[in-house]
Amino acid sequence: MRFFLSLLALAPCSVRAAEPVDYRKDIKPLLQERCYACHGALAQKGKLRVDSGANLLKGGAVVPGMPDTSELVLRVVSDDDAQRMPPEGHPLKPEQIAKLKAWIAQGAKVPADDAPEPDPRDHWAFRAPVRPKMPASADRSTQNANPIDAFVTVQRQKHGLTPVQPADRGVLLRRVYLDLIGLPPTAAQTDAFVKDTSPDAYEKVVDQLLASPQYGERWGRHFLDIWRYSDWWGLGSELRNSQRHIWHWRDWTIESFNADLGYDEMIRQMLAADELYPTEPKKLRATGYLARSYFLFNRTSWLDEVVEHSGKGFLGLTLNCCKCHDHKYDPIKQADYYQFRAIFEPYQVRTDVVPGEPDVTKAGIPRVFDCNLDAKTPFHIRGDERNPDKDRVVDPGLPQFLAAGGLKIAPVQLPAESHEPLRRAEIAETYRVVVETRLKESKAALAHAEVVASRGAFQSWRVLPARAAHTAAVKERDALDAAMRDPKSAPASYRGAVKSAESNVEDAKSQGRPFPNTSTGRRTALANWIADAKNPLTARVAVNHLWVRHFGVPLVPSVFEFGRKGALPSNPELLDWLACELVNPQYRVGSRAKSWSFKHLHKLIVTSNTYRLSSSAAGADANAQIDPENKYLWRMNPVRMDANTVRDSLLHLAGDLDLAQSGPPVPMPQQEASRRRSLYFFHSHNEHNKLLDIFDNANVLECYRRSESIVPQQALALWNSKLAQTMAAKINDQLHARLKDADDTRFVTAAFETVLGTSPTKDELAACLTALAELRTELKTAPPAEQTKRVRLQVIQALINHNDFVTVR
Repeated sequence: MRFFLSLLALAPCSVRAAEPVDYRKDIKPLLQERCYACHGALAQKGKLRVDSGANLLKGGAVVPGMPDTSELVLRVVSDDDAQRMPPEGHPLKPEQIAKLKAWIAQGAKVPADDAPEPDPRDHWAFRAPVRPKMPASADRSTQNANPIDAFVTVQRQKHGLTPVQPADRGVLLRRVYLDLIGLPPTAAQTDAFVKDTSPDAYEKVVDQLLASPQYGERWGRHFLDIWRYSDWWGLGSELRNSQRHIWHWRDWTIESFNADLGYDEMIRQMLAADELYPTEPKKLRATGYLARSYFLFNRTSWLDEVVEHSGKGFLGLTLNCCKCHDHKYDPIKQADYYQFRAIFEPYQVRTDVVPGEPDVTKAGIPRVFDCNLDAKTPFHIRGDERNPDKDRVVDPGLPQFLAAGGLKIAPVQLPAESHEPLRRAEIAETYRVVVETRLKESKAALAHAEVVASRGAFQSWRVLPARAAHTAAVKERDALDAAMRDPKSAPASYRGAVKSAESNVEDAKSQGRPFPNTSTGRRTALANWIADAKNPLTARVAVNHLWVRHFGVPLVPSVFEFGRKGALPSNPELLDWLACELVNPQYRVGSRAKSWSFKHLHKLIVTSNTYRLSSSAAGADANAQIDPENKYLWRMNPVRMDANTVRDSLLHLAGDLDLAQSGPPVPMPQQEASRRRSLYFFHSHNEHNKLLDIFDNANVLECYRRSESIVPQQALALWNSKLAQTMAAKINDQLHARLKDADDTRFVTAAFETVLGTSPTKDELAACLTALAELRTELKTAPPAEQTKRVRLQVIQALINHNDFVTVR
């Protein structure tokens, strides 16, 4: 390849000089893709800048009319690794080099209005959002309506698009049920809504759904995807990733969404509850977010994940790009990466005892704490942990272009109940029950040994071990008493035993040591900065996640990349308006909303006319030609149900869904028989439910947006799986009991309304009636009642396999 490129440098251009090369079309995009990272606004290596024709000519790398002697050409065709440009990735393609040479040969002409790329610090996502004024739309119906409609209408009008009609009321009800609680409405609920002609009928339904306990399960699961929730995994029973009992964090998430806890407060609790609320176990559960990233074998791998996914999940920034070198697109330096890591350097994971169970392997709350307060953060040369810069000191910090004032870090003095667990009465009582039981048992054993020994010779040997055991129990009781009075005065061996029982800290340096009475305050400073209303990224990233889960497509397609490498928002004014409304709500929908309220935005979105449009493109050929991807929302997007919703809907429609909330996950061997919602299943990198996997269950390593595949196994699972067959039979039994004497037309109509939430079309009804008649001929020897029930079951199974069952229209 190198030899070929060397020859190419001497060969005539493959593009004839008579064929003009377009700078905007052929040259500038090439330079932008392969050269800007090192020679653009962000960096000018070798004092060369190529992001405009003027800069390129000024730098002397291009000599108009002389391609073979221009430094730019010589560098891109060089076979010397130290000289070839670009230094990373594959060389330029022969046709790209040919066009570059032809452009230079033709005089290196540049349009007069060619401008350099803007300052990277002025990127749209790095500027704090400012609430846009409500657009003056030509559509008078939107002037005093939902602001979302006003912003969307402007975009439609700009592109000559006309919205389709509103969705059928039954379709809309199914859509909003599945969106907000992840379960479809029953036929009775649909019927009641369709018959309710009051002006606020839909709003009442929305309020009921947002107040439902199932709302927190639905939206908690969405954000647990983003936050990479996973049960622990390892080799056999060995803990290598995540934590045992991480489900406490899952329950905290569900409860937080149901309580409409502000998103800013969620961030603070997940990153720093141990510093902000050190004596509140319910809030300490939130730090399971950081406990989840635990990795047994390598601290660097552990903290690499924390840095990467904190950046992606909260800020929409790919900080991980900077581990080995300065960011190629955003103004983030390699030093910024290690300063960000330094914020987390001192933290470790421990499992706190829960009342009533001293064994943390059986029960306990995994939470974080700053363990090694003086831990140093290494700076890895070229990102290689085997090659640290031993002379470099890394202090905690943030990328300067986002936080010019730096982090405001203040150490946190922890209360005694936090670092001396026996000061908590309920924990001390848990240990006391164990100690008193052991003391009682040893006393009884000693008494029994003394009685046996008194009955005859050669029995005295039984007394000594029993008296050793009883004496140990007494000492343990006394040590506990001492520890409760003053943990520092307890025997060192007992303090170590309590520390071991209270914690599963894997750091060998930490085993047996008292918990520190101070925390660095670094994570509190980070949490406050991320959750600050002035942070330009946090609210935008959050509303984008809400939007994609309501509309099927995000406002910013690159959901975890809001930097310059990411995509532009399809409706930037709407994105910024929603971000400002999340932080400081001004538009009233029902009761006055509080800051950072997700429920407020949910209601804004689902009560908009845009959300309530039909998803059908029938009769909208002109729209489809202008905007085939529905980028400007002239209709609703049909979306495939996620894996959890598919399974949960089957159980719900059959009346078999167990709505019990919280608690330990359902282990793999019990999942087939379990009727609990899918988010309560044990789910890790090693162990995951096969049925859910078929429908693209969350990847525990990274899942900022679930994928939507269409594979034959999905249809096979909905027809042949034990769950699908069992639920179909139960749905059929219920309909058969209610409509035993009804004709096939009435049954088919009821089946459609139950399974799909809509009535059959004329053609669908005819097809079902024909199929039932054919099936009866195959079962003509069966008793009539059995025959009817069996053939109708085939209709239910067919509807479960209908595309409209797994699609949110």
